[in-house]
Parts: sequence; structure tokens; C-alpha cells
Amino acid sequence: MKGIVKMFFLIIFFWGMMSCGSCSKTSVKTTNPPDTSTSNQPALLGRLIFHSYSCYGCNDSKLYLYDFAANKLTLLSGSWNITNAMNAHFSPDGKRIVFMGIPGASNNWDVFAWRIGSASQPANLTSTFGAARDEDPKFSNDGNKIIFKQNGKMKEMDTLGNILRTFTVTQKEASMPYYILGDSAVLYSGRNATGTTADIFKLSLTTNSIQSLSSLPGVEAYYPIVRDDTSFLFTRWYSASNQNDQVYLGSLNGRAFQRLPFNEPDQNYSDAYPVNSRYVILSCTRPGGKGGYDLYVADMVTGERWPLNLYNPGINSVNNELGACYTSR
Repeated sequence: MKGIVKMFFLIIFFWGMMSCGSCSKTSVKTTNPPDTSTSNQPALLGRLIFHSYSCYGCNDSKLYLYDFAANKLTLLSGSWNITNAMNAHFSPDGKRIVFMGIPGASNNWDVFAWRIGSASQPANLTSTFGAARDEDPKFSNDGNKIIFKQNGKMKEMDTLGNILRTFTVTQKEASMPYYILGDSAVLYSGRNATGTTADIFKLSLTTNSIQSLSSLPGVEAYYPIVRDDTSFLFTRWYSASNQNDQVYLGSLNGRAFQRLPFNEPDQNYSDAYPVNSRYVILSCTRPGGKGGYDLYVADMVTGERWPLNLYNPGINSVNNELGACYTSR
């Protein structure tokens, strides 16, 4: 497996699927169209946060913030006493982030919160839980809660780190939780009934009912990100025999999902985050890039792609750029 997010899954189940990593995939030879030139790249004015690492085992992940309007790229985590900062998520107002990392000399993953522009160190929201593995944080749509994974269980806390509730689901491990709009349900990745592969599920927070939104025998699906009030993006293997990651558009009502046109079956496409109704920012391994995984803007209608180094040459590097999150604010 490779995957942003599969890097953690290689160690503890879904842990590896958060950021695309470094294991072999089935190769399917196709003709790869070139990237689109700067002549028609989308004009974006928001901000992007992402992480970059040389390899997962190197424990050198760093968080970066890019402001499209100002064309300014900033290393955020360089002065923090946190190792392996990654998988950040903006608050709804775009003023704060939550992310996961390893504090100081510890070996434990914790969830941190930080106000953008602050001179203070990020606040460790889960430091009181000792050796627990705290991962995958995401803000609620009202900005008052954070959902995350602790030792394989989904939990909800307030923005000060006080646990509000633990979610009970049928899957032994539930990863990558994400609130739908209105915070009435949560999407997550969990093992299917046979325990052989991971599927995308929706947990209703009003009825506690669980619905499978993506299930295909022998195929892993993970990293759900809500796009709007009817659809979500997620990463899925191309097929049971071709384990290259591809980005799909799923329906929140459980209807058929769609493989998006920018994918190529001989490359890995993952970690897609919506910019608007048409564009996404994602990571992929297609030829001609700067490193293992590079960041691209992709058109969900035409399939066109633009590497983010067209916007700023410092964004893509010889390392792996993953875990994109975009805010228009």
C-alpha cells in the first residue's frame, strides 16, 4: 500500500491511510497527458495548509501555509517543539488549525490547536491522555468541537480538549472522521463486515444509525472529505488487483460514486480537498513532478491539472507534499 495516508495504516490499521507513502503498487501502463500550462490555471485567492516529509520513517514532517492572494509560502512548524506535524485542518473562520504531531521527546501522537499568526506554541489538547494515540483531528462546522481518533475510537472534544462524547460504531477501528455540513452526521473509514478491506461509512449523530457509502469487494476506501451538503470526496484503490489510489466523488445518500476524470490508473491520486464546486487540491505521483507526491489543482469536470509550483516554485519539492486543506477565508 501507498497512501496519505496509508503511511499510518502500515503501523496501526488506518493510521497509514492518512498520507500517501512509499510501498509498491500494481503498475498499469497508460499514456499520461501533460499537465496544463499556466495560461489557464485557476485564479485562487484563499489559503492552503499542507505537510511535507522525505519519508514516513524519517519523522521529519513539517507544516506549511500558502496564501494564494499574497503568493506567500510560510513554514509553520519550524520553531515548534513538535515532531512530525501533519494533517492540519482549518477552522470554519480560517483563523485556527488543528493537527496531529509528537510533542517534545515523546513517542505519542497528540492533537494540537494553534491560532494562525500567533507567536505562541500550539496548545496540546490531548496531553492528559498519556500514551494514547490521538490522531485525525477535524473541526466541526460550527467551530466549537473537534472530532478525532483515540486508540482507534472516534471521540469529540471542545476546543479546550474536554471530551464531550465517544462514538460507538460496529467497526473495531474507525479512522479519519469528518463532520458533514450541519454536524448531524460523521463520515469515517472503517473495516467492512468481513474485515478484509476498509469502506466509507456515515454515522448519524441523531439516530446512531450507520450507513455504508462505499463498498467494493477487495478494495480499500478511505480519507473522506465533505464537499457540500450532498457529496464528499474520498480515496479508493482503482481495483482489487490495482492498488493505486484514485480520487472519487461519493454521494451522502449512498448512491453510486464516481471516479473523477483527472485520475490515471498507473499513478496514485489522493488526499483531495475541495476548493469550490469545480476544483480540488490533491496529491499525486504522476511523472514530471518534483518529488514522490506533489500537490496539484485539478478540475473535476475536464480532468485538467496544474502543479502548485506554477503558483509558487517553493510548494512542491523533492519530498512528499500531502494532506492539503484549503480555506477561502
